[in-house]
Amino acid sequence: MELKNINIFKKIDFKFLCFSLFILKSCYPVSHIIIGETQTPIDYDSVKVYYDYPDAYEKIAVIEASSDLAFKDLSIEFTHQQKTNKALDRLKKEAASLGANGIVLQNISTSIKQHLNFNESNAGKISTSIRHEKQKELNAVAIFVK
Repeated sequence: MELKNINIFKKIDFKFLCFSLFILKSCYPVSHIIIGETQTPIDYDSVKVYYDYPDAYEKIAVIEASSDLAFKDLSIEFTHQQKTNKALDRLKKEAASLGANGIVLQNISTSIKQHLNFNESNAGKISTSIRHEKQKELNAVAIFVK
């Protein structure tokens, strides 16, 4: 038995590659470095945002978060404010998981990511397109306010 159309295998491999890249890209865009003693986790709605350090506090961790796409809290934001809110929510959730009841914002930035897309037409021609996406990145220090 001879296979007449092998293009379907190429398309399956290409779709698998795209799916694999999507999974890898969709890792949760939050990280932290512990710099103090962690506390018992709390509800993230209880985490307050500070611009400057309060009078009595303990530093727990340095946290970084972005508005990049993630499976863990899948949503697509279009405006700068929505992207800032998404990154801030991620900061608060991470801080709460470490037992911090406050975060002190250190930096808010906007970065531009380039996405290169490859498309194959029915005629077998491959075309490319480039798309730019802005995302918000926030850095903060997670603190425990006494």
